[in-house]
Amino acid sequence: MSTPDTTAAALVPPEGPITVGEALAALACRIPVGRAVSYGGLAAVLGVGGPRQAGRAMAEADPGTPWWRVVRADGSLPAHLAQRAACRWADEGTPVRAGAVPRVDLSRARWEPDDADLAAAEDLAARVG
Repeated sequence: MSTPDTTAAALVPPEGPITVGEALAALACRIPVGRAVSYGGLAAVLGVGGPRQAGRAMAEADPGTPWWRVVRADGSLPAHLAQRAACRWADEGTPVRAGAVPRVDLSRARWEPDDADLAAAEDLAARVG
């Protein structure tokens, strides 16, 4: 199992209320290298918000947040981000689908949160104020 990147998670205040966006960004940092999840999938793990909030959270997240690991349900990202993400996916060995527009193969790359991820999500959701 890969170790999650916790760079941006460290930016979340250690106590007190946080926004949905902060919680989603912190949870995104738990997605291991080479894995990805849809915007809706990330929000479902958190149990707060939805795909639009997750998309906004990735757009507004602190540097270091692995935004390229959170994609649309079809594995794609907006065109202006797709090429930057493709470089990250290649570096991380993320399974992608062949085609004119790069996109993650979610059937092979989907992040399945473990018990520690689910506990972290529950803690984050409880802090959303």
